Amino acid sequence: MIWGKVLGGFFGYLLLRLPGVFLGVLIGHWFDKALAQSMQSGGVLNQQLFTDTLFAVLGHLAKSKGRVTEQDINYVSALMQHLRLDESARERAQAAFREGKEADYPLVAKVSAFRRQVAWRRDILQFFVEQVLVLALHDGKLEQAEYDVLLRITQALGFRREQLDLWLQMAQAGQRFRGGGSRAGQQANAANQLDDAYAVLGVSRQASAAEVKKAYRKLMAKHHPDKLAAQGLPPEMRESAQQKAQEIQAAYELIKSQQGNGS
Repeated sequence: MIWGKVLGGFFGYLLLRLPGVFLGVLIGHWFDKALAQSMQSGGVLNQQLFTDTLFAVLGHLAKSKGRVTEQDINYVSALMQHLRLDESARERAQAAFREGKEADYPLVAKVSAFRRQVAWRRDILQFFVEQVLVLALHDGKLEQAEYDVLLRITQALGFRREQLDLWLQMAQAGQRFRGGGSRAGQQANAANQLDDAYAVLGVSRQASAAEVKKAYRKLMAKHHPDKLAAQGLPPEMRESAQQKAQEIQAAYELIKSQQGNGS
């Protein structure tokens, strides 16, 4: 990390000119070192907090409809298996899910605490929201109570309603894009899948090749598994990140093939 040294040197120069540069760089070096140590020591805690908060939020979201359905329980159980949680981690996740179902679960306070712990990692926070959206949409519909919970989560993480609505559209399109083969009519299906590919990238069908490429690069930068892992994404979530990156890649390749742009 070098930003502490860079900023320290800059402000030191403004205050004391050349002597201030040396002093500012020295102070910045101490800051960078302390921050790196803090991040390293807090990495395991952040990863555990991510998983605990995720399953508690999933429990709260499932309960928001009035009752937790068997379909909800099956999905969460499948998620635990998909994440390859060991017995201890599974027990923690189950306890968090039960906690989230309680009527007095402090949703905003818990999500806000998670945000404070990883505030500088906005890509992690966005990925967290996207994982919650998967549960909200797993049964093919989104009830108003679920949307209200999603809005509270999103705002507690520092995002706007407009961002939630866009991510919802992208998540719904991704769901259809992955299961596009279920539509009747091969020609109609191909057209619909292309529409969904644009929506996965968050751009309109009228977007130019340059706009599509820009959106693709931005999304890949945010969802690259290695980058998310470096920011503290739990190892068990890496496969989910990889699947998301593959979905973005597939959508981009489909659009490129239709635009006739091989670059």
